[in-house]
Amino acid sequence: MKNIINKSWIAIFVFVLVSGCGDNDKNKKESPAPAVSGSLPSSNTPNVIAEQTVIPGAAVSVDGKILKKSELENSIKDRMKMFKDKIPADKQKEFQENLKKRLVDEFVMRTLLNNEMAKRKIEVSDQEIKIAKDKIQASLPPNKKVDDFLKENKIAQEDIILGVKVEKFVNKEIGDKAKPTQKEISKFYNENRDKLFVSPESVHVRHILVSINKDDNEKVKAEKKAKIENLRKQLLSGGDFAELARKNSDCPSKEAGGDLNFIKRGQTVKTFEDAAFSQGKNVIGPVINTEFGYHIIQVLDRKPAKTIALGEVKDRVSAFLEQQNKTKAFADILKKLQQNAKIAVY
Repeated sequence: MKNIINKSWIAIFVFVLVSGCGDNDKNKKESPAPAVSGSLPSSNTPNVIAEQTVIPGAAVSVDGKILKKSELENSIKDRMKMFKDKIPADKQKEFQENLKKRLVDEFVMRTLLNNEMAKRKIEVSDQEIKIAKDKIQASLPPNKKVDDFLKENKIAQEDIILGVKVEKFVNKEIGDKAKPTQKEISKFYNENRDKLFVSPESVHVRHILVSINKDDNEKVKAEKKAKIENLRKQLLSGGDFAELARKNSDCPSKEAGGDLNFIKRGQTVKTFEDAAFSQGKNVIGPVINTEFGYHIIQVLDRKPAKTIALGEVKDRVSAFLEQQNKTKAFADILKKLQQNAKIAVY
């Protein structure tokens, strides 16, 4: 099931709110961006203060809370250092302007939400903060520590606390209203069945690799070709594939007897893929040559492409749609907060 990942609402909220690095769901016709990007009211909205009321040194004012120009400039410089090497020179000015707007949006959104949470007297415990961090950790690669992730993305403890408060607030305001009906789940499944719910054809393969290095001359290449052809002869004579792979293969898979498990199209180089998907089951294939070297492939099993039944993915679809409903509700809440606030961007 593609593109449907059941992540923590807190983790998504905190990560997108503060770092601005999240992706909006591309499958929605109406983007939930206001909930996560902090889009400001347009300049002709009545609650946006006219520029003649400029506060000296202020970049933004939200209900009396001010972000100073110096603070904004320092934040921009700080963030630019993080991304400078990743942005082409001719795109840095445009990136900086977008970054400035994003930081202004973040300040407005955080201020509006903090004010609303204080007004509603929503509190969080140390245990709730720990749970929030654990959920963020669970969404990271195994070798990535949550504290390092938060530090790299400049996510402070206060942002985690705000994320937890907002989750509690949204859950209280929406409750079970966000849960999709069976009809909505079926509708989403039927509309996306051919796109999201198809398990592609796959083959279970094992192989032996005799690698070729870029410095190998023709004599060395010929010797390696002779080696792999000899290994193939041993296999055709009843040799143990796993044992020969363990002793002779240059691929890390040799530890598993050359077993690569099931592979799908697009996961290996084209020459290897074409051989694997065209070979008969249990056949010792001919020696093939890829950019990595010489291979002998054996297909152990096949799984044809199939459509995943609704029953297998119902819970995941339900969780995905519930998340979308929460995001939409959060967007509506944030829009109302903006409309009732006095916001000035200088």
